[in-house]
Amino acid sequence: MATTCYGCGGTLRIDGPVGRRTTCPTCDADLHSCINCRHYDESAAHQCREPHADHIVEKEQSNACDLFQLGDGASRRRGSSKAAKDRLRALFGEAPAKEEGDPRDALEALFRKK
Repeated sequence: MATTCYGCGGTLRIDGPVGRRTTCPTCDADLHSCINCRHYDESAAHQCREPHADHIVEKEQSNACDLFQLGDGASRRRGSSKAAKDRLRALFGEAPAKEEGDPRDALEALFRKK
């Protein structure tokens, strides 16, 4: 079975079940974790689509869930939301957003005495 690691996005070729202590050969991330499970869903209760699963708090760490099935973890990797918005704007022919600075700088500039 070929899938990808949540930690590094690298391709994994796993034959057989994934053990609780199995890690990614590239980045050493735990593979038997919620974030790499096919049932993981941020919008579901306890972030799991499996209703009988135990509630696991640490989604990126190894756990002993009996319902674990290896899924595509890399599809859940968090990227820069600014980069995603810029790609969306480029798709529709709009200019990229201006670089936002530190909010404190904007606040200080607003109330700076002239």
